[in-house]
Amino acid sequence: MKIHLWGTDFRRSHADFRRSLYIDPQVRAERLKELMTVGFTDLVYLNTCNRIEFYTSARDYFSDTRPLWVEMLRRFGLAEDAFYSGYQLEGKSALRHLLRVASSLESLVIGEPQILGQIKDGLRWTVQQGMPISNSLSRSFQIAFETAKAIRANTAIGSESVSVASLGMEQVELMEVDFPLTTVAVVGRSPMSIIVVNWLKKNRPHVPFRWVNRNPELLAQEEAAQGVEIESLERFIERPGTFSHLFTASGSPIPLFDEAFFGRVDAVSPLAFDFAEPPDVAQLPEACRTRVVRLDDLKTVAHRNREHRRGAVVKAETIIDLAIRDYFQEQKEAPVLRDFSVLEPILLGEIDRLMNELNPAGCSRDELRQWAEKLVKRNLHTSRMQLKSILKTVADSEQVQAVQWDL
Repeated sequence: MKIHLWGTDFRRSHADFRRSLYIDPQVRAERLKELMTVGFTDLVYLNTCNRIEFYTSARDYFSDTRPLWVEMLRRFGLAEDAFYSGYQLEGKSALRHLLRVASSLESLVIGEPQILGQIKDGLRWTVQQGMPISNSLSRSFQIAFETAKAIRANTAIGSESVSVASLGMEQVELMEVDFPLTTVAVVGRSPMSIIVVNWLKKNRPHVPFRWVNRNPELLAQEEAAQGVEIESLERFIERPGTFSHLFTASGSPIPLFDEAFFGRVDAVSPLAFDFAEPPDVAQLPEACRTRVVRLDDLKTVAHRNREHRRGAVVKAETIIDLAIRDYFQEQKEAPVLRDFSVLEPILLGEIDRLMNELNPAGCSRDELRQWAEKLVKRNLHTSRMQLKSILKTVADSEQVQAVQWDL
């Protein structure tokens, strides 16, 4: 199988390393096209709150893509040993990893639903940009989508659905005695920001909050924004006013909030929840009065969630194994059937036998050839031996006489 990938996640690298691999949406198309000049045939980029991955198709089954990944990392300004801060997977291992990622088994929070949408968005964006994507790679993503859907439908992995944001809100409740929730600012229009907004509306309707975004007009179109005070990011950074809690999950490639920003906040000890990757909150000195809860701080909670869902994970792994088995069985049975020219000699041999042994009246070789081509198209999922068997069955004189050659 030709699918290869290189990536890194919260288990293998620090947020600062993943930040160096982040590609801003404004320049993403140009950047990826430039990276493809390294020698990739195609390239799908996946960026989530705790992972960055690149998927490609190898030119053949014997290709070593490591030099390509090393050169790609060099173009991000990283040294050669940066390669070892991630993982390179090929073939069946790469497919299994993609299925696990799509099914949220590789997520910081097992069962979180956002990852599947993020993968779909990444693939859709690649297609919309007119970038090449091989049939093999496209098929791999489709299998991932189908498998993730099957796991959601047949296991309890999505029951009491959770996300990084929902785990963060649990921490808000646990810390509320020491950090009362009195005034809130929510930054960003990501799915996690929307979860926070809806949580506040449902669980703390008396707490006033502002929703901040770089494009306030776009934010106002969100259903969750109804009845919410909306503010521009530029104004918020200059005059943050008062808030007891800051929740941020923007797509900014650089930190938005530093020590100087928090120095302008009219609060004694604000609490910031940074759900962004790359982080929105810069590293603050110990003397800073702001406490920051980052993604890494939620790992303990996430581990507890993983243990709680252990049974669902085992069942999900079984579904993934079956999906991979079915895919490779399909490949084994039909390695080249999509190219009729490869199978043509086999079929023509059977056609010759039909012509020589039966010589059906009024049936020309060209008509038989057209019928055989249509037979192949209808049986792409079958093996060569099965196709030969079908032809031999049809070779029975009574069936041949009944064949409708305009099928």
